[in-house]
Amino acid sequence: MNAFPNPRSVEGFHRSYAFTLIELLVVIAIIAILAGLLIPTLAGAKEKANRTACLSNMRQFILGALLYANDNQQSLPEGGTDKGDKKDTHTPVFSSVNQTNLLRYTTQLKAFDCPNLTRWMQRPDWRNHPDYGIAIGYHYLGGHPNSPWDLVAGVTNTWISPQKATEDPSLVLLADLNVDSPAYQRILAPHTARGARVADDTYFDNHPEAYEQRPADLGANGGNVGHLDGSVRWKDLRQMNRYRGSQIWGADGCFGYW
Repeated sequence: MNAFPNPRSVEGFHRSYAFTLIELLVVIAIIAILAGLLIPTLAGAKEKANRTACLSNMRQFILGALLYANDNQQSLPEGGTDKGDKKDTHTPVFSSVNQTNLLRYTTQLKAFDCPNLTRWMQRPDWRNHPDYGIAIGYHYLGGHPNSPWDLVAGVTNTWISPQKATEDPSLVLLADLNVDSPAYQRILAPHTARGARVADDTYFDNHPEAYEQRPADLGANGGNVGHLDGSVRWKDLRQMNRYRGSQIWGADGCFGYW
């Protein structure tokens, strides 16, 4: 009996199990197709998780505001800025005093942001605004003076800013930062099907039409909306209204959706 394998059998063994170039390309194509199918699914699952985390952040934010009110004769944290003009107020901007006051109750600055916007909001050029304070990742609607603010072109809805925790519990206190501010070159859509989309200076430089665009043009799906009673719920963008987010800047200010 021959103890050595038949060379022809070995050759046949290798020949039967080796990949041809065509077979390899087919395998790569199948993997690419599967990846193309799975990536949107994974992105969608991540977005759902972030919406839940966002809702949790908003509840923590609202709880901090209500705890502050409980220690301050039911007055909510003011919605102003560091500017001497008390009318120069914007829903996504906090004064330095408010930042300090609320951090006593929320302990973490990240509670002021939607998780989808964290990487933008943590940048110094986004967060810090000399003479104004800090930008936050939500619309904060409490403690703003003189509401309802006058209507301007493109806005047909007004909102009431709650001043005390004892007011109408259905009043909106916090909303996801769906916002457009053409003069400042910013459009934010915190919740699209695959996460946040943000248009900044570079986007505006490359898209002249951006000055007429809104969060819906970036694929915004909607956002979480929090009320004075502490409840938070998801709201579809199609059910939202466009409001003034800046009191005195007219068309040059920001505009929010809730």
